[in-house]
Amino acid sequence: MQRTNGRVAYLSLETPLEGQASHTHVHEIIAGLRDNGWTVELFATSGGGASAGTSFVRRIIEQLSVQRRLAVRLGEFDAIFLRGHFMAWPISRYARFRGMPTVHEINGRPEDVLVTYPALAPMRKVLGAMYRSQFRFASQLITVTDGLGAWAEKFAGHRRVTVIPNGANTMLFRADGPSSAELGRYVVFVGGLVAWHGIQTMLKAIDTEQWPKDVRLVVVGDGIERSRLEAASGNPRLLWLGRRAYSEVPALLRGAIASLCTIEDPDGRSATGVAPLKLFEAMACGTAVIVSDLPFQANLVREQRAGVVIPAEDPAALAQAVADLATDPDAQRSMGERGAAYVRENASWQRRADDTGRVIVQAIGHA
Repeated sequence: MQRTNGRVAYLSLETPLEGQASHTHVHEIIAGLRDNGWTVELFATSGGGASAGTSFVRRIIEQLSVQRRLAVRLGEFDAIFLRGHFMAWPISRYARFRGMPTVHEINGRPEDVLVTYPALAPMRKVLGAMYRSQFRFASQLITVTDGLGAWAEKFAGHRRVTVIPNGANTMLFRADGPSSAELGRYVVFVGGLVAWHGIQTMLKAIDTEQWPKDVRLVVVGDGIERSRLEAASGNPRLLWLGRRAYSEVPALLRGAIASLCTIEDPDGRSATGVAPLKLFEAMACGTAVIVSDLPFQANLVREQRAGVVIPAEDPAALAQAVADLATDPDAQRSMGERGAAYVRENASWQRRADDTGRVIVQAIGHA
C-alpha cells in the first residue's frame, strides 16, 4: 500500500452521474487514494452529458468554467489527475506551462467520442490533435487494457504508460448477500445505454427461438439508447428498471442467471480491448458472465472460466448462451465462484487505487 501526503486535483469533464461507470470509477479511486493518505479534491462538471439532454454548448461552457476554477487554485496541488477528455486541453496546456505534473487516465481512443457525438465528425483531426497534445506532454498515462496501452504509447510518442484495469468494490459487490429473487428468472445488463453496449443485440435476442420462455432480460441503466427500450416496453421478456442506486446493484447481480457484457465493436473502437466495470462487479458477486469476444474481457473470462464468450452482435448466440446457463445451475455456480475468487484476490478498487497512487508518485518525482 502506497502512503503519501500528496495533494491531487482530480478533473472529470464527463459528469459523474450515479449509476454510470464513470461515477463509480471516479469516486472509488478517490476514496482509495484518500485511504492511502492522499488529499484529493474533485473538480467535475454537474450538468450531465448527452444522456442528460443538456446542450453541447452548455456542456462546453461548464467544462471551461471547471478548468478555470482549477487553474486559479493550481498552486495548491502537487499533481492533476485527468479523466481523459478532449476538452481538458486548456488545463493540460496550462499545467505544462506551470510545470505541474499531470496523469491522464485513458478509457478509449479519440474516435470513440464520435460514436456518442457523430456531429463532431468534421472535427475528427482537430479532436485527435487535442488529445495527442495532452497525452504527448503528460507526465504519466494510465490505460485500462494492454491493447489500449500499446496504442497510447504509439499515439503519444512515449512509453510513460501504465495499464490499470477497472475493478470492483469488494465490500459491496460480494457473493454472499441478498438477491432479487422476486424478479423470477432473469439475466441482467447493468450500465450506460450507449450505442456500443449491445442494447439492440439484447433486444433481438429475447425474440429468438433460442431464448428461454421463462427468463427475462432485466436492464439497469439509462442513456441515449433508451428509446430502443421504450419502443420494446410491451415485450413480456423485458424489464427496464432505469437507473438504480449503486447499493441496489449487487442484489440484482446475485439474483441473475448471468450478467451481460455484450459490448460491440463499431468502427473498430473496441479492437484495443475492453475492461468494463460491469464485468468485475458481476464476477465479484459470484454471477456467471456472458461476454462478447473482444480483447481483455474475453481473455479474462476464458482464463478464469468465469462465464461464456460469444461473438459480438450475434443475438442467436446470446440467446443460446442464456438458454445453456439457464438449464445448468451447476455451471452457473462454478463460474460464479471462480469469478468471485479472482476479483477478491486481484481486482478490488483498493488495489487499483494503490497502483494509481504509485503512478502519481512517479509523475511527481519526474516533474
